[in-house]
This record gives sequence, C-alpha cells and structure tokens, in this order.
Amino acid sequence: MPSCYKLMRNEKIILILPAYNEEEALPPLLQAVAETRQNALPNLTVTVIDDGSQDNTAQVVRDLNQDWCKLIQHPKNMGLAQAMRTGIAHAVAASPEDGLIAAMDADNSHQPHELSLMLEKLNAGYDVVIASRFQPGARMAGIPPHRQLFSIGVSVLFQTFTPIKGVKDFSCGYRLYRAGILRRALNDWGSIDNFVTEQGFSCMTEIILKLSQLPNAKFGETPMDLRYDRKPTATKMKVWQNIQDMWRLMWRHRLSPQKKISDQ
Repeated sequence: MPSCYKLMRNEKIILILPAYNEEEALPPLLQAVAETRQNALPNLTVTVIDDGSQDNTAQVVRDLNQDWCKLIQHPKNMGLAQAMRTGIAHAVAASPEDGLIAAMDADNSHQPHELSLMLEKLNAGYDVVIASRFQPGARMAGIPPHRQLFSIGVSVLFQTFTPIKGVKDFSCGYRLYRAGILRRALNDWGSIDNFVTEQGFSCMTEIILKLSQLPNAKFGETPMDLRYDRKPTATKMKVWQNIQDMWRLMWRHRLSPQKKISDQ
C-alpha cells in the first residue's frame, strides 16, 4: 500500500473523467477510485462525462450504482474539449468555495491514489498541481514512441516560448485545481465556451496558459506513474493534428501574452 495512504484527508474533491468508449477501462479505474476513497480521500467524488460513447460506458457507471459517482451524457461524440467544458462547468457549480477539482484520463493510465501526493503539494500554497512526466521519480510504462516524442516536444516548445513558473508538463490531463481559480477564470472570460476555445487535446494546454494569466496563480508538479500498459484501447489522439494545434496555440499566446487567448 502506498505511503500516501497513511493519512485520511477531508478535502472535498470532484474528479472529472471525460470518457469516450471506455467500457473496459472504467471498471478498474473506478475500483481504484473506490480504494482511494476508502484509504485516503473519503470526500472524493467522480463525474463521468460520457461523450456520446457507442459502447457500454454509461452502463458501467449506472451498474456501479454509487452516490459518489455521477454520470453526465452527451447525446453524441463532441470531443475532449467539450467534455472538459461540461465537466468544468458542472464541477465549478457544484464545488464549495474552498473545494477542489481534479481531472484525469478515463483510460486507466492514470492512478487515482496519486491525488494524495498532489493534494499535499497543493496545500503547500499552489493553485494547480500537475501530475508530471518530467519530475524526478516519474515513471512511464507502455508509452508508444510517437506519444513520448509528442509529449517531450510540447514540453520543450512551451517551456521555451511561453514558460510558466513551476510547469514542465503542459499537456498531461491529470491535474488538481482549486475550484476558486477555475471560478475566477470563468468570471474573467465570461463563460466556459470563452475559457476553453480549443477543440482537440490542445484544450488541456490552453487551460494552463489561461490560468497562468490570472494574477498570483501558482503552479506545481508531482511525479506521475503513467501506465499505458493498462490502457485497453488504442489512443484517440491524432498526433499530427495536435502538433499543428499546439504550434498555433503557442504562437497566439506568445504574440499577445497579456490578452485573453479567446480574443485572438
């Protein structure tokens, strides 16, 4: 049992799980969430955003039949960005003033017990903590070479041209946020649609870039153990499309860093 389970924490955390055709990955992932609730984070709840899945993703959540696991369904597949818009809007509305909001992939490659370490880091004075592939102690298993290259390239690109203090991993979707910083962002940008404008996987980088524009926002990272060998389905990310999206996003932010990206 990981050492992070030694202490129970009472913070209220809403975990967003954007899911598309994850009927195989969700059962072990939700079981891991249940163990994390039992051993470390009893106030951890989950909101699964079923993004128009064509398999039994929604039924997995229904069959679980736990009050800590909520299901929101899109009528059709609308992509990761829309799933994140739905999830963030719901979580911000449902979170207390001092609440916390997490997000991770629903493909069972991320490990819920790492939230305890992320929470410890957050409580050291940060607003956002990223589970990072680029921190000492990080481990990765089963990552395809092209995905490793993409992640490294994105990290180098944004650290070079649009650096954010405390951030090395700009694209990982496993994060822990203070609800307050997301609430501030929605207020500043006026709506969730203005806050998250990207349509693909680059929306996760856009979120970090926009949050960095808020006064006094502080970012930290913890090492992650990324387990692609537990992922039952092929990646849904189109690498070449995402390279183009990341490149455009970087230049928009770099050319007008003090303006809202959505104004470009």
